[in-house]
Amino acid sequence: MRDAITLHIVYATPQSPLDKITMKLLGKRLNHPSWDRYGWPNPVRAPLSITYQIARHFSSRFRIKLYDLRERCAIKPDKGDILLGHMWPDQQSAMWRALDAVNFSKRYLIAPYNHDAHQILWTREAIEKCDKFFAICGDYWMDTFSRSPLHGFAGKIVHLNMALDASDYPFLKRNFSPPGRRKFFYIGRYGRFGDEKGICLLEQLAERIPGFVGGYICDGGDIRGWEKISMPTRLTPEFVAKIAETYDCFINMSRADAQATTVLEAMSWGFPVACTRESGYTDDTVFSLDLENERNNVETIDRIQSLGDKELMEISVSNRKTVETKYSWERFLSTLEKYIV
Repeated sequence: MRDAITLHIVYATPQSPLDKITMKLLGKRLNHPSWDRYGWPNPVRAPLSITYQIARHFSSRFRIKLYDLRERCAIKPDKGDILLGHMWPDQQSAMWRALDAVNFSKRYLIAPYNHDAHQILWTREAIEKCDKFFAICGDYWMDTFSRSPLHGFAGKIVHLNMALDASDYPFLKRNFSPPGRRKFFYIGRYGRFGDEKGICLLEQLAERIPGFVGGYICDGGDIRGWEKISMPTRLTPEFVAKIAETYDCFINMSRADAQATTVLEAMSWGFPVACTRESGYTDDTVFSLDLENERNNVETIDRIQSLGDKELMEISVSNRKTVETKYSWERFLSTLEKYIV
């Protein structure tokens, strides 16, 4: 371990009841314990999983100090320390204040990324001050970066695919409904910047495709023409197994999503996935939906309805393997290692 150097990580952190009180009253924690003494849930899901995996991995090389991205506190680095963090809109939050601290040898940003100006343009000043921006996003957003509102910073961008530990998500989908009677489901939320989550597009599917059956768990509202599976809840294996008894394919029609983690979860559980490239996924085994081409979407749903069970299961198995390789924490962390040394 490089005892003289601390890696200061600013990202989402677990909060105890006391932390929640002091964050509300004081805007910060009373103390910042060692990373392994935080109350990490099991399994650790995004965004906490990002913090946990980075802290665990780099703890063998650096001293680690964690801060919640919403904290209003001043980080005091020693000379040569390294900063790695997620920006928060509050200009008094820890990451904004730390960017100007003179002792840091390197300043790195890490955050989900897409081209939506409403979601990312406010970080321009921070990107100007950083050495690299680790952009967590799908291949589509990198392939089209020339269209980005931040295209002038292309030299600072390092692409990271989102990751999860597939072993936390058992393969649950073992059987499919008969052709023509397959059901689709969505787990997610309403958008905060308009309809970036594509809820209106999900409603159009139900309106335009005869016999379409969709179920949803959606934070922030209902989806017209779809059946409510439940209110937002903890997605335990037992709960998802019940979904798998009824529903056959996961759908995401985001207009501007860095990389919806629910897609990776669905792939791990053994569901075929249909999504827009703007959801963050363009993998060969993912059924492609389109923001504009309604005919393509109808044909894609029809194809899913017509495929044999064996073909769908082969797709599901391939999806799971893709999560275990392309979207593994090993690959995620090995990319960070090339810069954080």
